[in-house]
Amino acid sequence: MPPIRIARGFRRRLTVAFILIVAASGGILALTSFVLIREYRTRSFTAQARDKAALSLISAPADLTVAKVDQLLAEYHDRGGFETVVIANDVVFSSTPELGEDLLPERMRSSVQPGALEQQDVWIGGQEVLVIGSSTPNASARMFFFFSKADLLDSITTFRNVLVLSWTTSVLAAALFGNLVARRTLRPVNDAAAASQALAEGLLDTRLESASDDEFGRWASSFNSMAEALEEKIGALSRAAERERRFTADVAHELRTPLTGMVAAASLLEEELPALGPGAGPPARLLTEDVRRLQVLVAELLELARFDAGQEQARLERLSLGEALRTVTRSWDGSAPVHVDVDDDVSVLADRARFKRVVANLLSNARTHGGDGVEVRGYRDGDRAVVEVHDRGPGMDESDLERVFDRFFKGDHSRSSGGSGLGLAIALENARLQGGHLSAHNLDDGGACFAFTLRAASATSSVERGHPTGDPLFRVPDPIHGNATKAGSPELHHETPPAG
Repeated sequence: MPPIRIARGFRRRLTVAFILIVAASGGILALTSFVLIREYRTRSFTAQARDKAALSLISAPADLTVAKVDQLLAEYHDRGGFETVVIANDVVFSSTPELGEDLLPERMRSSVQPGALEQQDVWIGGQEVLVIGSSTPNASARMFFFFSKADLLDSITTFRNVLVLSWTTSVLAAALFGNLVARRTLRPVNDAAAASQALAEGLLDTRLESASDDEFGRWASSFNSMAEALEEKIGALSRAAERERRFTADVAHELRTPLTGMVAAASLLEEELPALGPGAGPPARLLTEDVRRLQVLVAELLELARFDAGQEQARLERLSLGEALRTVTRSWDGSAPVHVDVDDDVSVLADRARFKRVVANLLSNARTHGGDGVEVRGYRDGDRAVVEVHDRGPGMDESDLERVFDRFFKGDHSRSSGGSGLGLAIALENARLQGGHLSAHNLDDGGACFAFTLRAASATSSVERGHPTGDPLFRVPDPIHGNATKAGSPELHHETPPAG
């Protein structure tokens, strides 16, 4: 049984959809959390920094001297968390040597007012720093407080990394869990696909287990009901076909014994036809012709019965297409030559006798309905070889093209002929037995074309003569070794088969 690809493909898509849903929802949640937390932490940091700056301004004395400024900076330094720059009487005082007036934002140096806090983010030494500035109540000094954002940014970065790691972990977990869920969910679908494939291969007793009451359970029950109905219907059709096959074979066999005597009597009567009078001659001649036609019909029915029973077997060998076609058409050279146009470098895998049988039947059919001017073309088309038989007749109706290979089918223009309507059907069976096919179509410039398609033989093809090939294209169901039939003289729509 070939692997079921549909279920695996859908399972893959379902797993990917599950991953995308989790990734999208988790990503949105993580991004939203990151933005909200970053905003909250930034606002909290700024609020705390402003509170510290306001408290520091309140504790500053109204009149600042050098000694008081140094004492005040020492107090601020002991509190920790920020650095301070004080400008009093155009003298700059700093709590750390790294900070000076040149690092103050230009906008804040002269814009600070008593009782108002000005703030701005600046970069100092590769670090982001929040600067808050104001002046003392009597405007005798301007004070600037520097709050490093390093710890804040580190905490935000750590939170971001945790979110990314959590999101990645959730996506990986979604992949594993989604694959497990998809596998378990689609198991009934996979089982149904395998069961359908088994039904298509002829295992009509295939059924699905209905272990649940959900939609899949009802689906399995419906599938089993369909399989039971299909098995019953196919069984009925098989029994009917078998009865028809047995009836045809039995009738043909039962007719063969009396027909043997009739043929012998007709042969004797045929010898006496010249001696019969004008009153008895025509009926006797008609009787002998009908006996011959009945003999051909019984032989064809027996041959079809052997095809239906799988008792015919092809013995394939490598044949030169040009040589094989010229051998078949040589029997017509005496009356009306058949034009042969074939690529001599093309070889086919075919049963020699059955190949001759098929081509001879097509030639006879073309001569009967198309008159002279029959043309045979042979060429290679990819890994196949094609034999086309063209005639110059009136062509066929479109409805006849679809049924021309049916058993006992005769077009309106053929009903007055003496054929049985089984010749092309037998030719089709012989073509199929060799792994080939027959088709028919009308030509644009008038006439009909019958195409015989066969497997082309490659340079490495090797078929043991006398044994069927193992190639699946040429495999015959239920083969039973039998003798290949020999081609006889062609009649309308058929080649005369052996009578036994």
